[in-house]
Amino acid sequence: MRIRRIAIAVDASPTSVAALEATVELAAIWDAEVLGIFVEDVNLIKAASLPFAGEVGSHSGAFRRIDPDNVRRQFQSQAARARESLTSAALRRRVTASFRVARGRVNEELLVALSQSDLLSLGKGGKTLAARLGLGSTARAIAASASGHVLFLSHVSQVTGPIAVVHDGSPAGELALAVASDLGHRLNTPVTALCVAGTSTDADELAARVGSAARETGYDIRCRHCTLTDARDLARLARFNGANMVVIPAHSAVLSDRVVEGVVKDFFGPVLLAAGPN
Repeated sequence: MRIRRIAIAVDASPTSVAALEATVELAAIWDAEVLGIFVEDVNLIKAASLPFAGEVGSHSGAFRRIDPDNVRRQFQSQAARARESLTSAALRRRVTASFRVARGRVNEELLVALSQSDLLSLGKGGKTLAARLGLGSTARAIAASASGHVLFLSHVSQVTGPIAVVHDGSPAGELALAVASDLGHRLNTPVTALCVAGTSTDADELAARVGSAARETGYDIRCRHCTLTDARDLARLARFNGANMVVIPAHSAVLSDRVVEGVVKDFFGPVLLAAGPN
């Protein structure tokens, strides 16, 4: 796997700054360039223009009209801060970086950026309290429709191992294993393959095949078998095996979308969703 370009979504969420630092760190490891994307949410601009649009002060409780021009100025200010943060982080790590401001629907603009890059990086959380405690709406939409590699980050500003990779025996699982093996080699960190199948016997056979193939390629990968029942709590299994990062196949033929989304949401560290182009 060759990562040449990483797109990073930057916004006003608390996880954005940490995601930016971690992404630039990975770009240095992969010798890749970084493209920062700030999206002026057209839905928010339209909503601010409605005659009945307003907001309630968090301290005063007073209702006040939303000024569309003020929303645009806030976007410009946030974009300027994001550009400065990216430039500073890239200079420290000697990474080539560029920055782009787009106006449109956030999910659509980020999927466009992904189609033009090898990896899209974004924070798991959103701007609301509920989203910070779980999976933001943007991250959820990207996870459901991505056709390329997506890295979901939370509070960490550096990606570290050990790495757990979920392998379901499918071509998507093989891709996830290749991504994890490459990153594990570059980070010089252990990789554990969580081999998922319908029965214990099938899971054992898959783990044996993965282990044999890994030895032939020179990678030292530990293999653990688990059934689909175990897969409901893959985030816990990854933590139990000492992982600080998880790689999981997108659009798996074995794992449900709910299980994949659960790993992205519940695992405390970075989750890389591995997907090939449609």
